[in-house]
Amino acid sequence: MIRAVGHQVKWRGSGFRQVSSHPAFKALEAELVLKPKDPERAIEQVIAHGPYSVAEFHRRHGPPPEVTADFIRYLSRRGLEVRQEGLSLLLRGSLRQYAETFNVSFFVQDNKKARRYVLARDPEFPESLHPWVAGVVGLENLSRARPFLRTPVQKDQAPNQGQGYWPADILNAYRFPPNLDGSGVTVGILEFSNGYNPEDLAAFWAMADVTDPKLTFVSVDGTPNDNGQNPWDAEATLDVEWVGALAPGAQIIVFEAAAGFTDAAFGLSLLKALRAALHASQNRPQILSISYGDGETRFPKATMEAWSALFFEGAMTGVTTLVASGDSGAYGLQEIGRPVPHVDAPANCPWVVAVGGTHLDLGAGDTRAQETGWTDTNNNGASGGGISQVFMVPPYQSGLHLPLKPGMRAGRGVPDVAANADPDSGYAIVFQGQIGPVGGTSVAAPVWAALLARITQGRFLRGLPALGYLHPSLYTASAEKALHDILVGNNNYFGVEGYQCGPGWDAVTGWGTPDGQALYAYLVGVPPYQSASAPPPSPATTPAEAEPPAIATAQAPEQSLPG
Repeated sequence: MIRAVGHQVKWRGSGFRQVSSHPAFKALEAELVLKPKDPERAIEQVIAHGPYSVAEFHRRHGPPPEVTADFIRYLSRRGLEVRQEGLSLLLRGSLRQYAETFNVSFFVQDNKKARRYVLARDPEFPESLHPWVAGVVGLENLSRARPFLRTPVQKDQAPNQGQGYWPADILNAYRFPPNLDGSGVTVGILEFSNGYNPEDLAAFWAMADVTDPKLTFVSVDGTPNDNGQNPWDAEATLDVEWVGALAPGAQIIVFEAAAGFTDAAFGLSLLKALRAALHASQNRPQILSISYGDGETRFPKATMEAWSALFFEGAMTGVTTLVASGDSGAYGLQEIGRPVPHVDAPANCPWVVAVGGTHLDLGAGDTRAQETGWTDTNNNGASGGGISQVFMVPPYQSGLHLPLKPGMRAGRGVPDVAANADPDSGYAIVFQGQIGPVGGTSVAAPVWAALLARITQGRFLRGLPALGYLHPSLYTASAEKALHDILVGNNNYFGVEGYQCGPGWDAVTGWGTPDGQALYAYLVGVPPYQSASAPPPSPATTPAEAEPPAIATAQAPEQSLPG
């Protein structure tokens, strides 16, 4: 038997006692995620030929049936309920059954305020099965994630007389391709105990002069839409409002799961929402947007490995996932912790497109006058970014000079790209009936999701597949020409010296912010996938029919709510 290391999470607290069973935990859910088979071959095939179907991916790269059968026999021998879905084995049982199955014990806190549990040691597997384990998620409920959302210190200093930028401003600043609206494309937004009020959405879209998009709410675990009653519901509200305004023709699906304040930790909730999106029988998303996370030290390594396995499945089957890189600069934590650099998860996963933040100033006609890396100027955040200490350097970053702090080892660099995120140059939303500015990489991620929805629509019109695994196309000289390189700024924060913006990729803004029309011409006018070693032609040499017409200048909406 071998212990699968990486399942424990750092924690502090009083009132915990070590147990192997507890009457309060009789029906706990967990998820064992298995590693895909021959991932290098999958990447080669996708780069050469485009994405797999879900069924073909699991046939070619799922664990062998005999391995899965051995896992089910091993897991059910102590009474755990086991059900397979793709790479995941869904488990249900008591704390005692998990303890006996994995030869572990737990530290448990059970009082009027909380019922919390965490592994006392890593789970155990037979030697033949151990190599297939990505991670068991759900054996602790301490890890949390929060949305990356901030408001300006001085709201009256925000653009548009304190309201923030409106969709027309962003469409023009980043030159979104016109005559496209995301029709035929599905964008999934993952939310966690975060709801929205349809009246707020309708008011915002009316002010943005767009027809209400097609919107569907899917609860993956029974968590309801609370209709935007709570302060933190501003996250789901802004996600839906901005995707809908920038890609109004797209089908938007909100996949809702619990935030982790009950017995289920965020790690398990994210897996549930991901599975629901990746395995949707109807309107399966081509694009996902996630605006939640925390420093990678806040989660068990095995949880992040499990997430990564499902993100890999998504990338190989035509789903591009955008994840906010965080709002706490190089410090990276949502709460008080060690003053050292941290990269945020799940943006650290190598199969997602991590989106960092900038400060954007507009000039005449809503053109970009100046754009810098989101730098802390008033103790109100900075662009998340840095070098992961969990994931190795992925192949697409092998040619980069990654900036390493003392004591660090080389790893996946974050972010990949960026968009406006500084709350001082924030975005307008309508929330609880009021117009107000918000910022954070929480908004940068759905902005990119909407842009890619338009680009995906253009690909579909030309018979090309969804973008899916986007990184090999992003990490090319040609892609650089379609992105605004951000040269000024840093992500120092909370006493932690961060990273500097500079030419090329950097750990503040990645490759930079989009020139939407140039990016459209590049991603629509080239073969569906190109490796970094064989870069595709630059946008300047793409076919003329792939170039959208010039975008029209639009005006910001009126400054009061309609009706």
